[in-house]
This record gives sequence, structure tokens and C-alpha cells, in this order.
Amino acid sequence: MSHKLVGFADSQTSSYIQNQLQSIADDISGLQTELANEGDSRLQRYCKKPNRMPCLMVFKNDVYLKHVHAKFNAVEALAWVRGAIG
Repeated sequence: MSHKLVGFADSQTSSYIQNQLQSIADDISGLQTELANEGDSRLQRYCKKPNRMPCLMVFKNDVYLKHVHAKFNAVEALAWVRGAIG
């Protein structure tokens, strides 16, 4: 089973999301990560408020599992992702 974490960002939150994705990928072996922008169609498809940034979204075998719109510190972000992937 393959999990993917997608971080959605606008120009103001891009570096924050890149850092979060790298930090989480360093701690969770085998987790794929992707940086996406605010125009990505997955935001429209899965979020009630797709214009809220930043957003973290988890997929399992390319199937949507869960998302959150929030700024976390590194520990909180890691805990949220671990909870989302089970």
C-alpha cells in the first residue's frame, strides 16, 4: 500500500509547506510527497473551502483519505499525518 502526502500552497505558504513535506518525509519511511499549488483540481474536488491555504491531503493508492487546512509545527504535522495513514 502506497501513501502520498500532498501539500497545497500559495505563494505565501510555499516555503512553509515545502519544509513540512521534507520534515515529514524524513520521519515516515516510504511516504511519497508532492507539492501542489492553489489551482490544483484536487482542492476543488475534496475541499469545501479550496481557497484556504495551506492544506495537507493524504491519499492511499491514489484514493483520497483525509485533508486538513492548518499551519502546524513539525510535531503536530507529523502526528496528524501518522493518524491519517493509520
